[in-house]
Order: sequence, then structure tokens, then C-alpha cells
Amino acid sequence: MSTLNHSTVGTPAARPSALPGTRRLSGPYWVAARMHRNTLQGAAGLLALALVLLIAIRIWGGGIAGHYWTDARLVEHAAAVIQLLPYLIAAFVAGPVVGRELESGSHQLLRTQSVSPVRWFAVKLAVPTALAAAGSVVLSGVYRWVWTVRPHEDPELHWYAGGVYNTIGPIGIATALLAVPLGALTGLLLRRTVAAMMVGVVATAVVSSVVESLSTRLWPVRTVYTGLAEGYPAADGLFVGEGAVTTSGAHVADPICVDDRKCQAAHHLVGYYRSSHPVSDFWPLQLVETGILLALAAVLTLVVFRLVKRMAG
Repeated sequence: MSTLNHSTVGTPAARPSALPGTRRLSGPYWVAARMHRNTLQGAAGLLALALVLLIAIRIWGGGIAGHYWTDARLVEHAAAVIQLLPYLIAAFVAGPVVGRELESGSHQLLRTQSVSPVRWFAVKLAVPTALAAAGSVVLSGVYRWVWTVRPHEDPELHWYAGGVYNTIGPIGIATALLAVPLGALTGLLLRRTVAAMMVGVVATAVVSSVVESLSTRLWPVRTVYTGLAEGYPAADGLFVGEGAVTTSGAHVADPICVDDRKCQAAHHLVGYYRSSHPVSDFWPLQLVETGILLALAAVLTLVVFRLVKRMAG
């Protein structure tokens, strides 16, 4: 991060010509946007390219006949690419936005500026927060628009498939917003650009994985029972668990007796069960998980600014 002098932050007249899209910004907001203008321009270009590709799939479709890249594959992999957004945001915040300034020591100059360190840090985080919010909302909305018109016979495109599930609802947006304070905290603690970027990505992956592993428990499941002669109930929606039912009503692992009556009697089996989340659980699951992610983001933001205030004190 380049060193800031007093005239840069405090004197609007000293600014060079503003970039398109930043002319209405003023004071430290203008400075923060200009400091990362190359990254913002690159992000805008990638976002535009992604939108063009998604719209092309939606309008023309067709994929490549007889090739791996069918419509279904394109939509499936598009979700995987969009899910990289939180990791890119965490790396950007942890390294260029926070870690580089602390590593170079340029943050010490803030003591001589008219803007307080806490306010300057808030302004700096406003840039990636706006990027995360705008980018994730647009990508999620356009992807859902594309996904709704593609055939979903492919298991990888069902609403509960990992990549699709995290992209067609608000979970992806909340994860992108969580990446901002998570990356900021990483940068504050490590104070090294490259190390902060790497750890920020890992931290985002760990938090996302932990929350995702709990997602099926965030709303009551629907359990269907059948008798021994009928076999397992038909699959319906997001699979949670299955097994055998004993005479006491307990759920146990299936001993794989199949039609062996003696085996069934020895294990006291009376039927089978399968638990899942039907499609009607989509929005409850999405909203509860989104709430958890946003709550984590709020807590981390509070921790980050307490740490900044202590460092500035």
C-alpha cells in the first residue's frame, strides 16, 4: 500500500482526475477507492465477463454437442467458480487492504492525519464490503435466473447439490460478506501481506465448512418409514440419513439382512427409515444459515474494530 501524506487525505484539491465510477466519492472514500483502483477495475472486468457468460448460457445454451461441456456442465461449473468469490475477497482484505499497510508501517502516518485510524479503517473496509455485496448479489441473482431454465435431471444441478445450493440463495451473499471481517482480522493479527492472504483463504474455508456441516441440522427433517417388505423409502430432497428400525423404535445402522428372515429377527428389525429435507425446506434452511453467517460477520467486525481501536490507542 502506498504511503499516504497529509495532502492526500485531507486536501481534495490535491487529487488527480478521478476514475470513472469514483468521481462522486469524497475525502477518505475517494482515497480508499483510488488506492485499490487496479484491483477494483480487474474485479469489475471479471464480474462483467462472468455475467456475459451466464447470460450466454441462459439465452443460447446448447453447450458443445457430444462434448463434456454440455449445458448442465456449464451451469454446474459456473456455481463452483462463483463460490470462489468469498476466498478472493478474504485474500484481498487480508493482504492488500490490511496486511500490506501494517507490514510497511504506513499505518503509523495516520497519527498525523485529520482522519482517525478507526474511521480510516472503516473506510478501507467499506470498499471490499461494497464489492462483496454488489458482486455476490448480482452473480447469485443471474445464476439463479440461468439455473431455473436448465433441466435438472443431472444430480449435480438439483437444488440441494452443494455448489447450486450455496449459489441460488442468500448463503453465498452472506459468506462473501463474512469474508471481509475474517480477512481483516487475519491481516491485523499476522501483519504480513502474503501470509495474511494465505491464512485468510484457509480461515474462510474452515468457517464455511463448519457452518455447512451443520446446515442439515438447522431445520427439522422429514422422516419416512417403510416395512421390511417394502425396502427403503424413495429419496426426496436433501439426504440426511437412513437405516433400520427395531421393535423398540430405535434407529440403527442397517445390518444388510436383505430378505434373510433369521437375520432380521436376530436384529429385531421391523422396517426402514430415511430422513431428508424436501424442497419446501429450502428457504428455511437458507435463511437460518444466512442468519448464522451474518451474525458471525457482525461479531468478527466488532472484534476487528476493538482491535484497531486498541492498536490506535
